Amino acid sequence: MAGLGMLALLTLPLYRRAPLVPMLAGTVVALLLGLDPFVLAVGLTVWIVRARRRWHWAVAAAGIAVILVSAGLHLHALSSWADEEHRRTGQITVVALTVLCLGLVLGISLWTRQRRSADAAAAQARAAEHTSEQLSEQLTRRRERDELAREVHDTLASDLSGLSLHVGGLEKAVQTTQDPQLREGLRTTRDYADQALTNLRSLLTSLREGGADDDAPAPAPRGIADLQALFDEASAQGVQVRPFVLVDGYSTAPQALQHTVRRIIGEALTNVLRHSSDRAAEVSISGAPGRGFDLRISNRAADSPDFTAGSGTGLTGIRERAELLGGTADVQHADGLFTLTVHLPWAADDADA
Repeated sequence: MAGLGMLALLTLPLYRRAPLVPMLAGTVVALLLGLDPFVLAVGLTVWIVRARRRWHWAVAAAGIAVILVSAGLHLHALSSWADEEHRRTGQITVVALTVLCLGLVLGISLWTRQRRSADAAAAQARAAEHTSEQLSEQLTRRRERDELAREVHDTLASDLSGLSLHVGGLEKAVQTTQDPQLREGLRTTRDYADQALTNLRSLLTSLREGGADDDAPAPAPRGIADLQALFDEASAQGVQVRPFVLVDGYSTAPQALQHTVRRIIGEALTNVLRHSSDRAAEVSISGAPGRGFDLRISNRAADSPDFTAGSGTGLTGIRERAELLGGTADVQHADGLFTLTVHLPWAADDADA
């Protein structure tokens, strides 16, 4: 009997991982061996703390019943004592110990459950507060975007519309002129103004509809045709472009990659127009899925070459766009040459979305 009692005690280290094991062992020693239900009480305390389902509570009630039955067995055994005083003292002791045992089991387990519930409620409150702060921040940003959209619409959009109308009127006024370059220049200016107005309206729509990412208002990419259009526009503005393009599967590249390449090349060629001493640029483009996309643009620098720094423009904007895709953008100025080198990742399994 003593050996079985010791075996039951050896199950106590399992009370956290498997409280049902000491409960079963304590039940055996309490009912079959007539020993105290200490091991059962330890396992029962943890079991009640973790009880969630109905059958969990049924097992807990069974454990409490076993403790009461064990107490009844001890009281029945004491009833056979001949000495009435010792019998009464023993019975009072058993009842007191049983009440104390059940009080400790229920008190500790229910207090622990209450504390855990309070901790969970506090965590939920903190999460709700964090969510509320995020919603408040989003609403603030939304108001800022709406205000910015209104300001831009009332100023820049209005000015571009007026410019387009004014240039259109000049086109009609010079239709009879003998200077084809003037007519072509006015037509090109109106086209640029109309395109700028279209892009601006797309940006305003993006701002009002939730502030989509920087690439949202861009038109769908057209692969190599976009690069050729950039070169043609730069040539029309007076930039002599000497391109070398060797790209495998560019039309199937992700839209974000094509859009970033288009923006970077456009910005770089614009800076060639502004800062190059001879308005000539050598453009080298190569890449393939799995190898990445590499861009190199070189031009003869002016006496004080410098990219225009700013948000989304110039060298700062180029670097930001490259870093958004996990790429890099570097600039070198040596021997009178200004060289921009850009590398963008292009995974082998990326496909045009």
